[in-house]
Amino acid sequence: MTSTNTALPAVAYSWHAWVTVRGQGRAFASGTVTGPHDYCRARALRDIGAWLGANGCKGRLADIALLPA
Repeated sequence: MTSTNTALPAVAYSWHAWVTVRGQGRAFASGTVTGPHDYCRARALRDIGAWLGANGCKGRLADIALLPA
C-alpha cells in the first residue's frame, strides 16, 4: 500500500510502517506526505494515521518511521 499527498511541497516526509489490514493480515505500508512550512512531525503522523485508518489499516503511530524526504 502506498500513499502520496500532492500538496505544494514545502516540507516533505517519507514514511513506512507495518500495519494490520482488515481481512488480510500484516502488510508493509509506505508513502510520502508533504505540507506547508509549519507542517510538524506530529501533524504528519496524525495525517498518516488518518489515511491508514480510512484505508482499512490498523497500527500504532509509534510504529511509523518518519524520515525527511
